[in-house]
Amino acid sequence: MNGSHPAMRLPRRLATLLSLAALVGLAPSAAHAIQHPQHLQGRAQLELHPRATSSAPRVTRVHSRAIPAVHKPAFAALEAELGADSIARFDADTGVLDSLIPGASIASAARVPGASGSAPIAERFASEFIARHIDLLAPGASPADLTLVSNELTNGVRTLGFTQHHGGLAVIGGQVSLSFKADRLIAVRSQALPKVGLAPRSGPSAPADPARVGELARDWISSDFAAGRLELSSVDGPVSAPMILPLVGPGGAIEYREVVALEVALDQPIGRWRVYADAASGEPLARESLLHWAELEIDTWRRSPLEPRASFPAAHLEVSIDGQPTWTDADGLVALPGASASAEFAPEGLYQRVVNASGPLTTVLTTLGHNQTYVWDLFPDPEQDAQLNAYVHTQIVKDYVRAIDPTFTPVDLQTTVTVNINDICNAFADQNTLNFFLSGSGCENTALLADVVYHEYGHVAHLLGLQPGVGLFNGGVSEGASDYLSATITGDPDVGVGFFLETDAPIRELDPDGFEWRWPEDTGEVHDEGRIIGGTLWDLRTALIQKYGEVEGVAKADAIWLGGIRRSVDMPSWYLEALITNDDDGELQNGTPDICEINAAFAAHGLYEPLGAELEVSEARLADGSVEVTLSYGETFDSCPGAVEPVAALRWRPRAEPGGPELEASELTMAAVGPGLLQAVIPAQPEQGVTQYQVELDWGNGTVAPRPDNRADEWYEYFTGAVTPIWCSDFEGDPSDEGWILDGEWAAGGPTGGGGDPGAAYEGSGVVGIKLDWPGLYSPSTSSTLTSPPINAAGFEVVRLQYRRWLTVEDGYWDHALIAANDEIVWQNRGSGSEELATVHHHDREWRFHDVDLTPQLDASGQVSLSFSLHTDGGLEFGGWNLDQLCVVGYGPASGGCGDGFVQSNEQCDDGNLQNGDGCSSGCLFEDDEPPPAEPEEEGWDPSGRGCGCAVDGDGNGDADGRAGFGALALLALLGLGRRRRQLSAARSRRPLPPGA
Repeated sequence: MNGSHPAMRLPRRLATLLSLAALVGLAPSAAHAIQHPQHLQGRAQLELHPRATSSAPRVTRVHSRAIPAVHKPAFAALEAELGADSIARFDADTGVLDSLIPGASIASAARVPGASGSAPIAERFASEFIARHIDLLAPGASPADLTLVSNELTNGVRTLGFTQHHGGLAVIGGQVSLSFKADRLIAVRSQALPKVGLAPRSGPSAPADPARVGELARDWISSDFAAGRLELSSVDGPVSAPMILPLVGPGGAIEYREVVALEVALDQPIGRWRVYADAASGEPLARESLLHWAELEIDTWRRSPLEPRASFPAAHLEVSIDGQPTWTDADGLVALPGASASAEFAPEGLYQRVVNASGPLTTVLTTLGHNQTYVWDLFPDPEQDAQLNAYVHTQIVKDYVRAIDPTFTPVDLQTTVTVNINDICNAFADQNTLNFFLSGSGCENTALLADVVYHEYGHVAHLLGLQPGVGLFNGGVSEGASDYLSATITGDPDVGVGFFLETDAPIRELDPDGFEWRWPEDTGEVHDEGRIIGGTLWDLRTALIQKYGEVEGVAKADAIWLGGIRRSVDMPSWYLEALITNDDDGELQNGTPDICEINAAFAAHGLYEPLGAELEVSEARLADGSVEVTLSYGETFDSCPGAVEPVAALRWRPRAEPGGPELEASELTMAAVGPGLLQAVIPAQPEQGVTQYQVELDWGNGTVAPRPDNRADEWYEYFTGAVTPIWCSDFEGDPSDEGWILDGEWAAGGPTGGGGDPGAAYEGSGVVGIKLDWPGLYSPSTSSTLTSPPINAAGFEVVRLQYRRWLTVEDGYWDHALIAANDEIVWQNRGSGSEELATVHHHDREWRFHDVDLTPQLDASGQVSLSFSLHTDGGLEFGGWNLDQLCVVGYGPASGGCGDGFVQSNEQCDDGNLQNGDGCSSGCLFEDDEPPPAEPEEEGWDPSGRGCGCAVDGDGNGDADGRAGFGALALLALLGLGRRRRQLSAARSRRPLPPGA
């Protein structure tokens, strides 16, 4: 094996650093020197109460290679099994075999086939080994006194731990462990106590009262450290079950005491102790401080390989101390059981674990000494260094976010951080994972870049931090918010410095010279689009620093960032969330402390909308056939200087034919007609046509508010012309009663407003939709379909679907909202052409009128069946479909004659057949002697009002066949317009005549 390989250089490198760190720790002025609190300095690890015993305990464990005479026969048997060259050490005070490394001369004896990979095999061997050598490992005990408590495989080493008991009581500190690697016994350790026994209790036989135990323990601690102020101490946790405390004196004097234990905390000065008290009397016997330190530091890049390196605390790192798992604290301090301890650690911790995609994870096996600083440095091997860099900077970004809001729980989840992925020039986040690529093609190893680590964790914080039923994921928002997180930590609006080798050019700039990224002009690819909100937040941060100073200004801006990633649904919604976060009194209508700074920053990026503004668009048909469009923006206030009156433009055009080119739009300036009201009039349009329009409000500071506010469907529409309702449903009752089939997540009822859904029906109280219950989000990887019954639309030249829709769905590249007629798709949500651009999600923000031509899909008999479906992928869910006031309508009689089921102008009746004797003759004349009574005035369907005002007979009931009066019914419907709200008839739907009826 090549000695220059990084894995071979590592031990020598670490040994050097450890030596240097230890020397630095000796200097009184060392910056990282570890000091006990003054009140704990000079004290033993285990302190005895003055009345506990007459003998002094030993200060430290003493080892000896000399074999105690009493153990020579037993040790001879052990050497016969494992080899005379086995290395053994004994506890000089207890005579117990303290540690053993099996010899190499009898290699087969130490081999345990399958032990490394099989916990049961290892357990069986260990139990039998202990039983054979119990006189060396735990003199005076029986094998049953040792209980297996752990059997773990770590980095190829399987270690089993046994704790010691006597008479059913745990012996404090008594334990035996065996380790295996490569199916070989490599080490045996024992801290068991010899010849354990308890003298009969001289006091009460009943256990001491826990309250008394706690009071006496607190009194001891308070008297020694807090001038007797009992109120500064507290018992933390319950009193333990009885145990055996061995008091080992130098030279082999051992006293065993039956005790209970509890923890006592002291607030001032800070301290924590485990206090052992006599199990019968409750009198304290001994205490051990739980505040012991060694320090681990990681030396890595401060920001990127273009900048200097620095040492960072190895915070919350998982460390195995003498085979027992523990963690460093936020400062990299780790508790040791004594003056020194064996330690094993890798870049895995409480809040993140590193995975090395290109090889084994770097691991350290060492001994940590009391008050020692250990610096972990893997420079100059970039793939090794990447592991430490990713660990450190993931911890930094988590700590930063936690400091913004300590209740933000996603940072407490353990994040998987994979480095050295065999790819280049990128990094990504996926759920609670961060993933970084190797160096190549002019790009740095992305795990070595703090900016990239911070950015990728921004995605995790956004995704996991979204408040259910409130916030929604948006790709552009996530990119921009992640850029801001990176920038605010580094204090630099240039994001990704060091990404490109041999240059300090950033990946993205949040504060470019001479211009700003703006909504909606710069929307598109998610990273580019993200610069809009990222730049907005950076500009706001800059303004707040100027107003409050660095610390408070950054804190205020960061708080707005966190509120936005939790509650925003898209980029424009950040403005409101910024105000909510910034508010100081629960009343937004009186402004917020920093509303002027917020307005300026958001307006510069096209995201400003005044407080109190509410944009609503309404339509009204005028007598000459033109349509008056009114834009209401409310009566707003703006307490900031320079506020101006808004202006608006209206653009309209005829809707293009399916598959045809879009037609040129005409533009009108909307005139002010009252406070907060602007109007324009669309000229009268040809009959039986669909007109599209949109309005755009300019608030006067460069921010433009489009309506409709839906990038996937940017035009309102209405239909002009006379139509006849064929089959209608308002979904006020059970849709299945009308023949609808609801499959998957379709449901009927009242909307609840979750997941971007409406808060109320368009008319009445009922709708059909996907997942109407709260929080309203459709499920991933599902298909749901709403299917109508067959509808008889025979006899019409043109048949159309006209209904009200409120749809929220992911970009059609991912999720598919479809309308089909006779299984042929007639409409689907917009889909982007590539994964990178697939962020144009369909978000209706009001009930939208929608017209679909069904004529080409009618079958030969004029029948049509409709379906509304939603097919979703595995991620990013919205509210889905919501439908109301649906009608299939027709106009223009098709060529036909008597017997086609439709009453033409030359017919008195038409019952769909040419038979006589059924009330309507073969010539479509009434066969009754008396003509039928005159129909009452019929009410047509106005989709901008009630929907289908289906014909009723004289007693208010719907006609039995749902088709009466069609010959007289000619509706001049400006579909999608009008202000009248009409009552639906008792008939909830128009049903087709069955074929041949």
